[in-house]
Amino acid sequence: MDHDAEQVNRRRGLGESARDLVPPVVTLVVAGLFSFLSGGYILVRSSPVAIVYLLLAAVWLWFMRPSRRPPLLYLCALAALGLFVVWSGLSVLWSIGPDLSWVSFNLAAFYLAVAVVVGLTPVRRLPLRVVAFGFFAVAVAVGIYAILGKVLPDVVTHARLDPRLKDPIGYYNVLALMMVMAVPVALAGAGTSRSRVLWQSALLRALIAAATVPVALTFFFTLSRGGWLALTAVLAVFFVLTRERLASFVTLVVIGAPVAFAVWRVRHLETLFQRSDDLALRISEGHALLVWALIALAVVFVVQAIVAAVHESVRWPERASTAVGAVVLVVVLGGGIVGSWWYVDAQGGTAWIKDRVDVFMSDSDQRTAEASLGRLVSLNAYRLPMWREAWQQWQHARVTGVGAGTFTHTHYRFREVANVVRHAHSQWFNVLSELGVVGLALYVPAMLLFLAAAIGNPLRYRGDPGRALLAALQAGVAGFLVHITWDWDWDMAAIGTVFFLLAGTCASYVHTRAQDERAEEARTWASGEEASATPAPALPECRPFLPLPARTAGSVLLVLLAVSWTFPYLAVRAENQALTAAADGDVAAAVADVQRAARYNPLSARSLILQAQFLQQLGRNREALAVLQEAQALQPDNYEVYLELGLLYARAFQQFDKAAVAFGHGLALNPLDRELNEEFKAALAN
Repeated sequence: MDHDAEQVNRRRGLGESARDLVPPVVTLVVAGLFSFLSGGYILVRSSPVAIVYLLLAAVWLWFMRPSRRPPLLYLCALAALGLFVVWSGLSVLWSIGPDLSWVSFNLAAFYLAVAVVVGLTPVRRLPLRVVAFGFFAVAVAVGIYAILGKVLPDVVTHARLDPRLKDPIGYYNVLALMMVMAVPVALAGAGTSRSRVLWQSALLRALIAAATVPVALTFFFTLSRGGWLALTAVLAVFFVLTRERLASFVTLVVIGAPVAFAVWRVRHLETLFQRSDDLALRISEGHALLVWALIALAVVFVVQAIVAAVHESVRWPERASTAVGAVVLVVVLGGGIVGSWWYVDAQGGTAWIKDRVDVFMSDSDQRTAEASLGRLVSLNAYRLPMWREAWQQWQHARVTGVGAGTFTHTHYRFREVANVVRHAHSQWFNVLSELGVVGLALYVPAMLLFLAAAIGNPLRYRGDPGRALLAALQAGVAGFLVHITWDWDWDMAAIGTVFFLLAGTCASYVHTRAQDERAEEARTWASGEEASATPAPALPECRPFLPLPARTAGSVLLVLLAVSWTFPYLAVRAENQALTAAADGDVAAAVADVQRAARYNPLSARSLILQAQFLQQLGRNREALAVLQEAQALQPDNYEVYLELGLLYARAFQQFDKAAVAFGHGLALNPLDRELNEEFKAALAN
């Protein structure tokens, strides 16, 4: 009977583990799809994926099996993020770009859905490994595709001209960050035993190390300075939290040395580091890089297999392992500190630091920051002007901001150069500018709480067999928070989804382990193996954490969020169809399409502007004027509306005084726009 009961419990446990795998696996698939769909940044590409995920999440929440309550820190993080999402949605009411705020709200709410789905799912060793190695597999696939554009430019053409890798994600620094977040997973996977059979373990560890070679090469050829800073932070956190320090450090050297040698061997090949339209030369030099990359991969595989075999054969005493790990930690952290101090001292000490700070603050570094190897040592970050713009905008709306997702309007108003950006390149400044002190007061605690919940008590469960993988994911969470300080990772759904997946997995794993230990203690006591005088441990709650009314409400909200994603998506599709119809000469169909787009997204001025342009092509200028006046009432801080109004007054009605007034309003919102300036001068001249 006892044996039968044990078998039943074992089958039940396997069934529960299989069910627990569904949410993280689906989330991993979504992150991978986003990665190959321009990072999830382009609305018309990412929306179908997000909508399907939200609908699946609604179904999952409705049928969710009984689950224990997540840790308190994680619940607080969810609450803070939820309030931030609500504030983002409310900002539509006062936003200078309500259509942009709608999209920004949808993205933030999507992240909240990911955090809820993953955080409410129990995570044990199997789901932890699936998440860690699943993410690593996604990063390797992305890295291979990216580096193929460098080594086979005649076959994979996305990187033919640009020496900096950015595809398939579409942005150099986010691609670099994804590679960085995968590195500690590789160190944990290749640095710890993977099988009880020596040769199998050595083979698996060698394969993991070899798979990291394209990740490392892709990271290097993004030429991302922020990526190097994030890598430093990620490695520091990983080596502090993991116990497998010596094996991980050796693995880092085994991977890093051959990759560095391969890069050094091709350092003279100019097309690898500079723009060039000489395809034949790019093919030749790309093939040279491919040869050295394959050599590095083979060396890493062989050396790591040998290292793993030796590591598996030698069983170190616990104390000796701990002591060596402490030495490695001191070497890694101390070496970084001493090396930095030596470099600074050699450059001139504190005077040099002050000079570098001044150069950074003034963007006056003479070294290039363009797409070349020299950018890695350049201090021309182009961040400070955008941070100043965000600060200036905040001065005008300190409490509420000007609406989520509207930094593009802020940039037009306060920019000092003619370049165009859509983000402040710092999520903290971005939130301050768009959502004011209220938004920042909600966002900062939410992010810090997710980090705290993911790390938990770092001294607990030091002997956990999954400790290395857990530390790797925790390091990735920390790396994301470091990187958003100077970049706009938040708006790239691929990496944002990964962040919340890793944070939720870490928090749930630590909490689930604690709950399982309590349950085991209770079972042991009940079986009579403990002394009768010992008080019974408290049993974990067995009832569902979310009762039926709460699950119903949550599922309805997820469906409504899917609908909220659908309407802007349909609007953009209708606009694109209108442009296609107009290009084909069917302007009447184009008008019908943009009218449909305006119905889908009544907050968008773009649909109205396009409608006015098509109406003018049909000679219906009075109708076009009425549409533009509607757009002006909808978005009075959108310079494009005034540009179109001015052009209509000047060209269709010959009313140059009204045109000059419209152009003047537009210039107040975008003083450096060349077309506005030229048309304003022409209107005044008439």
